[in-house]
Amino acid sequence: MSTHTSPQLSRLHLTRVLLLLSLVAMSLLCSCQQQKKKYHISGYTNAQEGADPPMVKLLINGRAIDSSYVHKGKFLLKGNYVDNMSKNIAYLEVTGEEPIPVILTTQPLCIDFIKRTLLEGDYLNKEVNRLYDSLDSLGDDFKLKLAAIPSDSALFDAFDQDFKASIESYVILAKDYCLRHPNDPVGIIAAVMLLTINYESLLETVPFIRKYMGPVVLNNSEIALYLRTVDNFYRTGPGAPIVDLPLGTLQGDTTLLSEQLLPDCYTLLHCWSGWCKPCLDEMPNLIKAYKTYHERGLNMVSIFLWDEPYNLPLLQNDYQLPWTQLYDLSGQVSISYGIYSIPEIMLIAPDKTIAARSLRGAELFSTLDSIFG
Repeated sequence: MSTHTSPQLSRLHLTRVLLLLSLVAMSLLCSCQQQKKKYHISGYTNAQEGADPPMVKLLINGRAIDSSYVHKGKFLLKGNYVDNMSKNIAYLEVTGEEPIPVILTTQPLCIDFIKRTLLEGDYLNKEVNRLYDSLDSLGDDFKLKLAAIPSDSALFDAFDQDFKASIESYVILAKDYCLRHPNDPVGIIAAVMLLTINYESLLETVPFIRKYMGPVVLNNSEIALYLRTVDNFYRTGPGAPIVDLPLGTLQGDTTLLSEQLLPDCYTLLHCWSGWCKPCLDEMPNLIKAYKTYHERGLNMVSIFLWDEPYNLPLLQNDYQLPWTQLYDLSGQVSISYGIYSIPEIMLIAPDKTIAARSLRGAELFSTLDSIFG
């Protein structure tokens, strides 16, 4: 028996076939694009062999993707990778040694952990090696300058001057490598250098990174976190509502920041760490502010961050801090409020908006005087 197909159904069938073929073609294209490539990494180390032989690991994003034992001071790693793995920094780690950054490539790499240098590699890995050699050179120059300071001179002033000069040289070096490598893993290393050399200048550094760096750098998880932190600094400026977050108490309970804000009261929110000297230097001002303004209605809350919670009770006892002490449970306080430098002291208005932030020293008392008289 014959069948008859309408022109509409024939066109529909043809469309489906073409769609299926295009999907197959896209799948094959993606498969080709993600085709595995081979890496070959060898090297030398003086890591001591004992009951447990030293091991070398290849890590990306903190996760080991390959490992091997060191035998008679030598190691070899061979395996496969896909393109997106070569757009990030990998680290070669030998037991007891500081990791060395590498970029995955089809060209053989040879690493000398004894001299901490690249013996063989492609252009990008050579650039990473040159960058770290330049950093070592800057560090050596700084040490020589310190050693040349006369013992009877103003050591601190001389140190401060030489340190600032070294930082400026460091920034110039990092910017140079950023501009030379705006969209590859070398640029990631240079951008992280630039973002971390001086947190006080982070607000000025981020626009440079955004202007000159490409998506490989900007989408790196570590760099993206710094960018988000700066964005949140501006989002939580004066007039913005608080970001309500879960916090830990000294009794081991969980509370919300909003639960610590007293009705109709201004709250001084103090974020700090025990290892931070500027935080400890600011503590007398905070104690004075509490004694001066608490009876006039000032509420105070401290959040302990970037530090181990068990240090908080010890510090509270040392400084005899009478106001509420909490600690960051999730590690999100600094990110959500864009805190890039501590101590960060904010004033929260009775309507739960941020009235002022980054208050220290004279500015802290000037702001409180304007409210409480």
